[in-house]
Amino acid sequence: MKIASKIFDKRINALNVQIEITYVDYLKIAKNIIKSNEFQRRRVKSSSTIYSLLKSDLKTGCIIPPIVLAISNIPTDIISQNATDTEIISNIEKHQSNLLILDGLQRTHTIIDAEKELVSDDDSVILENFYNRFLRIEVYIGINKLGILYRMLTLNTGQTPMSVRHQIEILFSDYLTNSIDDIKLYTEKDDKTPRKKGEYNFRDIIDGFNSYLERNELPIERSHLLDNIKSLEKLSKEQPDSDLFNKYLTTYHKLVEKFEELSENYVFNAETIEYIFSAGPFATNAIKLINKSQTMTGFGSAIGRLYDLEVINGITEVNDLIDVLKVENPKDAFDEILIYLDRIRVHAKKIGNDQRLYFHFFFRELFDKKGDSYLNINSAVNEAYHSYERKTK
Repeated sequence: MKIASKIFDKRINALNVQIEITYVDYLKIAKNIIKSNEFQRRRVKSSSTIYSLLKSDLKTGCIIPPIVLAISNIPTDIISQNATDTEIISNIEKHQSNLLILDGLQRTHTIIDAEKELVSDDDSVILENFYNRFLRIEVYIGINKLGILYRMLTLNTGQTPMSVRHQIEILFSDYLTNSIDDIKLYTEKDDKTPRKKGEYNFRDIIDGFNSYLERNELPIERSHLLDNIKSLEKLSKEQPDSDLFNKYLTTYHKLVEKFEELSENYVFNAETIEYIFSAGPFATNAIKLINKSQTMTGFGSAIGRLYDLEVINGITEVNDLIDVLKVENPKDAFDEILIYLDRIRVHAKKIGNDQRLYFHFFFRELFDKKGDSYLNINSAVNEAYHSYERKTK
């Protein structure tokens, strides 16, 4: 491993180091990255022909574009251009478990595939030549997670990229093992349905956070250049040193706790409602209502939009506003939400998307200090449905 150059990236406050490394040494690092992060094991669907050709070229010694990695948990003094090459390399090797692949995941998988085929061919000379060839990698050292996401988007622009959701899953997967306070996140492989306060599906939280970044309540899979640019514009407004995902997650958890408190142990009871539901209710209590993906994405997009309109100063202000939310009649408020959601189910072509739109308007009304429903849940419930009707009819 040999350092070719060091440049400090002022936009994301991180040191960019270009390194020349043999394939055998990179394979050790790459396999460890993929083993440590289940989301980096996913392969993006793309042209199999292209990567088959690349695999063949790798065996003959082609040069590929640099693969870009990032590492965050590094001592502050190493994030300096004055740090020696030996210190930098030593710290990269020491903190390999914290490395992420920002750009070049498919190339990395192809390199691993090429090695497997060469091992299977049992030609030690060709395999040795392959191992000893060099490729270039760039490592962003000392970069925080918001900076990583920003760089992921810029690096993937113009390619066939991972969706933003997948990038966020890779980036924030450590929250699955390093919990925040009493919050617990579950993935599909956990085979567990969140039922208690503080339990969430990781995928749903990712969708909500994605909706905040995109200012769109729909769980969009990114593939177009224009979309990347829009996300970059939004992301560039955030403070580069902030843990935005942490703020989003803890704020949403606080909202859940507040809704449970204000609901006064609300439980759905069809016999007390003068409305005939078309099917079972959207949810049977406040926790289940607020824990739905539709609610999370509606919240994320609404908060992001209010931020763009300069009505709020970001997620931190919403965290404070949650303390002063009020409801005049909890039962009426939650009954009406369920009635409106049922009406949406009856008439909507895409039920989930329309429910997300309703919640987008609900949280817009709730946290818009210029509106008549500011911080008033009862009023926001009704105004949101009126806004939904105007939007869809």
